[in-house]
Amino acid sequence: MILGCSVTKSTTWRGISEEYTNVWHFDATVDTTSKEVADAVVAAERALFSGNVNFKKVQVWGPADGTKLQSQMLLQENLTGQGTAFEGSVMAKELTAVVSWDTGRVNSRGGRIFLRKYLHLGRLNLSDEEAAKGNTALPVATRTTLVDFGNSMKNIVGTGRASLCDKKGRKLPLNTGATVLPHLRIRQFRR
Repeated sequence: MILGCSVTKSTTWRGISEEYTNVWHFDATVDTTSKEVADAVVAAERALFSGNVNFKKVQVWGPADGTKLQSQMLLQENLTGQGTAFEGSVMAKELTAVVSWDTGRVNSRGGRIFLRKYLHLGRLNLSDEEAAKGNTALPVATRTTLVDFGNSMKNIVGTGRASLCDKKGRKLPLNTGATVLPHLRIRQFRR
């Protein structure tokens, strides 16, 4: 079954608490429960995000690749606490790091299709003021941390295994590693 998992976080931007969500999809075996998927995703994100990012809520639903009538909310939990990542340079709030995976597919123009996740980290894990402003490339150590995070998200292990996929359930090709765009990108909060 394809499970959808969203983790809602918030940060203060221009004096207002802004909420944003990262949504993940996993092809889960029967043995992997929605609680195990939620716990694994929240733990991985907490370790990546900084202390100025508050965790608010996690939701898991499925089957995410079925119709709206088939899909059921399986788990909803309120969260407390912040990210626990090492505190480095503060990023502009709308800047995101981009972790992506090559899906092995091409679009109608022959371009590669990537599964991308935009992460409002709040801070870099190192002190690099210019990279935190998006003016220079991310430090190698920061990119390595993001690649490790992306690779850990490919397979969530509970009593079974859940593999990262797109929202239609298409799995990533074997041995597809995560990559990180070298510069931060602007991704505005939704209003």
